[in-house]
Amino acid sequence: MKQALSESTIGALDVVASILIRCFVVTVGAMVFTWIVWLILGDVVYDVHSQLYEVTKTEFDLYFLYTMTIVKGLNLLFFLFPFLAIKWYLWDQR
Repeated sequence: MKQALSESTIGALDVVASILIRCFVVTVGAMVFTWIVWLILGDVVYDVHSQLYEVTKTEFDLYFLYTMTIVKGLNLLFFLFPFLAIKWYLWDQR
């Protein structure tokens, strides 16, 4: 048996969903920007970091790739999946 949601609750869930999808898009944009900077200025960024830390080029590249993978996973976990769950729930309620 489905329990009907009030219009204010549906409106609030729509607002939360719109915030989540915007956060997802902004994070994807930041990751694309970071990736482009890494492609264009990767050696410069490596030179700066190698002066601060003892790191090889391979270690630096792996660190970057691991970080991007973790950010992608967290982006999906905290922004896209909750957005889809809310939209799916609201679609089922209508």
